Amino acid sequence: MNARDSIFAIFWLLLAAAAPAANPAAQTIVGRTVYHPDDSRSETVHDMNVREMTETTYNSANAVVSKKVFLLNEKGEPVQGNIYDGRGNLVARAQCYYDEFGRRREDRLTDLGGVVFQRIVHEYDKNGKALSPKVVNLSQSPTLRPEAIDFTHRAAPSGPALPAGAGQAPSRFAPTPAAPTSPTPAPEAPSGEEAGKGSFFKRLFKKKG
Repeated sequence: MNARDSIFAIFWLLLAAAAPAANPAAQTIVGRTVYHPDDSRSETVHDMNVREMTETTYNSANAVVSKKVFLLNEKGEPVQGNIYDGRGNLVARAQCYYDEFGRRREDRLTDLGGVVFQRIVHEYDKNGKALSPKVVNLSQSPTLRPEAIDFTHRAAPSGPALPAGAGQAPSRFAPTPAAPTSPTPAPEAPSGEEAGKGSFFKRLFKKKG
């Protein structure tokens, strides 16, 4: 069993025990966290207000690996649901089946093409007590891509907003300074020769008093 199959199998074992032991009507929202041997964890929220259960699994680096959203029946038990990878891509669907006594009989995971790749078979002893579910992997499970974490991201420093059009560099680099604005050049002073010419013509055409 590879890592992906293990994640799906753990999911189903958690799902088998996810329904609250008490009457779900009395506990409309129930949350729980389960830690796994590989330092990953699964956080489950069971909300009977909307008859929905959401389970999010995180790896040891705290990145989301998968998210499952299930529709619940009036007893708070899962009926069907969607499975997403850590990046929010739908990768599989699930369906739960019950016997004539209302007991969970089988859970099936299918890929997006409708092909069953994993079954969970639920069995009971002669007294009706649930036995450990049996996981049957029929084919390779879909790829679960973990959430992409940007370890370089930093919050922008607080302060006045930059003017419109100002350059925005990545936060781990200093912003590129804007090119200084050159002052309007002053008119050049006339050279000595040009100055002399002006004085000569001025004297030439000046009226004598």
